Amino acid sequence: MTAGRPPRVLIDATSVPADRGGVGRYVDGLLGALGKVCGSGVDLAVVSLRTDLERYSRMLPGAEIVPAPAAVAHRPARLAWEQTGLPLLAQQLGAQVLHSPFYTCPLRAGCPVTVTVHDATFFTEPEHYDKSRRTFFRSAIKTSLRRADRVIVPSKATRDELIRLLDADPTRIDVAYHGVDHAAFHAPSDEEKARVRARLGLGGSNYIAFLGAKEPRKNVPNLIRGWARAVADRPNPPALV
Repeated sequence: MTAGRPPRVLIDATSVPADRGGVGRYVDGLLGALGKVCGSGVDLAVVSLRTDLERYSRMLPGAEIVPAPAAVAHRPARLAWEQTGLPLLAQQLGAQVLHSPFYTCPLRAGCPVTVTVHDATFFTEPEHYDKSRRTFFRSAIKTSLRRADRVIVPSKATRDELIRLLDADPTRIDVAYHGVDHAAFHAPSDEEKARVRARLGLGGSNYIAFLGAKEPRKNVPNLIRGWARAVADRPNPPALV
């Protein structure tokens, strides 16, 4: 790195799904925060799907946004490109650090690599994934733990599980807790509350919302059973949405 100049960091945003979801929120939040220090704390470059090009160009006016090949919108092509095209792009852009934010990374990037491993559920709750997805991500996570210069995890629990289950090197794992997007998460106004109640048909009832995906590992059935027991003796309980 050149003394007095911020490091050139390339973030691979090609894994962001169209519905944003968990990884999409993570990458968007990360880029939004890095965008605030562009030019001073970091020299930022982002490679994204072509459908996200306008979004990131608007979000990050101080960064270089590069479109990935159209084919990487399909997962097999993206994973192949990650091993071949991404290292070449990193070299062309003069990247000094590459951040891969979704479990996988190139085996030979030509520069230091940081990988985010969001959880260890492919190992601790394998029954919630189909065989091919489970097999691939188990192998990919093991590879990332061996090959990445640094691994970022969102909690101490995930760090401890990776060390316990996979004998990961604890000195190369950094816990970076998720932040809060105050534009999305804030105390709602009376107008916002009324709008949500109307959309959900709740009238004037209070409610508590479950915001996670309705998938097996979120254990929604037990949430409903627990809720039913918790409010059974209350005359006017809030709704569970």
